[in-house]
Amino acid sequence: MRRGFTLVEIMMVIAILAILAAIAFGVYRHYFRSAFEVDPVQALLAARMAQEEYYTDHGQYACQVEDLSGFNDNSTDNKYWLNSDKDDRRKFYITVSACLDNGTTGYTLQVKNNTTDPNWEIEWRLSCNATANIGECKPVQVKGSSAFRHLF
Repeated sequence: MRRGFTLVEIMMVIAILAILAAIAFGVYRHYFRSAFEVDPVQALLAARMAQEEYYTDHGQYACQVEDLSGFNDNSTDNKYWLNSDKDDRRKFYITVSACLDNGTTGYTLQVKNNTTDPNWEIEWRLSCNATANIGECKPVQVKGSSAFRHLF
């Protein structure tokens, strides 16, 4: 008598492998997306320090990102590209998106990726004003996965 696997047993193995593959793909996609979010947070923190330096020197905050130390790319478009990548999902830029009272009372910095796919949009903001205490101005994720939302 020959022993072998029945069709039901083979189908069960295939079903289990499909479930494991779906779980693995979901976990991989989550970590792949969250890897994109490290650079924006670091850029916001560096720009916050540059804004404080600018405020110390000029008595107001910069309303153009090109006015900040380390963020001047010799343009006047209020966009500083953090990296150049062929994939727009990994291509980030930082802007000064709001300048309260012409920079005398506060600012909002924004980092976004250049994608047109809403599933891959990542956006972080950092708002601060002249009366804020040290540590109050923190990056907040507006769009994207939630891997780093509770980091700060």
